[in-house]
Amino acid sequence: MENLPESVDHEILSGRIIHAIKAYQDASGCTIHEAMDFVRERDAELHRDRPNT
Repeated sequence: MENLPESVDHEILSGRIIHAIKAYQDASGCTIHEAMDFVRERDAELHRDRPNT
């Protein structure tokens, strides 16, 4: 998603995955399953780029 809200990354890095899913779903208009898949992938990406978080 090109205009990913900052809150999604913040929620992921804070361990608030459900909030991240909801924020992404609200911003993108996707289904809950699509949001869950996106957040799972984004979580892996963020932790790969920031291994100490």
